[in-house]
Order: sequence, then structure tokens, then C-alpha cells
Amino acid sequence: MSLHRFNPAHLPPDGVSPQEVRFVEFRVEPWPEGDKIRVHAKITPFLEPPDLEAVLFTTDGDEISSVNIVENIDFNLVFTMHIRSPSTDGKYTLTGRILYEDFGVVHEASAHFELPSSVGRE
Repeated sequence: MSLHRFNPAHLPPDGVSPQEVRFVEFRVEPWPEGDKIRVHAKITPFLEPPDLEAVLFTTDGDEISSVNIVENIDFNLVFTMHIRSPSTDGKYTLTGRILYEDFGVVHEASAHFELPSSVGRE
């Protein structure tokens, strides 16, 4: 049986040190309405809970949304982000970071996506 959540009393046998924690999967699923995205993130099992950060950028590099998760305990996450200021071309980049206070950013991943032309840019 695989573990889905960190438990300090039962460390995962395949858990890695903070410097080795990585994204295994990082992808975006736009909602049909065009004003939200569902973020799917899977990370390696860890021995210490990391902080996670997700930042949504337009193609011009403008930050339009962000999420910070402190001492994350999940190995598989799904969360929703709102698109508050739609990009004029409908193209975005979501950058995810795994961080530890003592080590800084230990891994980063990006997902590029585009909203359908008929939604999100009225």
C-alpha cells in the first residue's frame, strides 16, 4: 500500500532527504469557464515536510496568482488557482517550487498552457 500523506511517526521507507525532493508530476488542467485552473502536483516521498509555492505568470511575465503551502504533508496534491487578470493572448506559465527553510529552493518545475480563445479574455 502506497502512502499519500506524510506521518512523522511512520516515515516512508522510500522517503528522501530535503535536497533530493522533486516534482514527479506537475501539470495544469484549465477549468471550462476559463477563470480557474486545477493544479496536479506529485512529489517524491520525503522525510521532512517541504514548503511548496506555485506562481502563475502571463507570457509578459506578470504574476497574476500564487499559492504558498507551508510544511506540506501530501505526496499527491490537487488544488485550484483563480485567474484574476486574464492574459490578452490566453497563454500562461505556472511555476512550482519545492523549498526548505534551511536549503532554499530544492526543485522547480513549470507547466505552460493556453486557455481556449473563447473564454477568460472578455
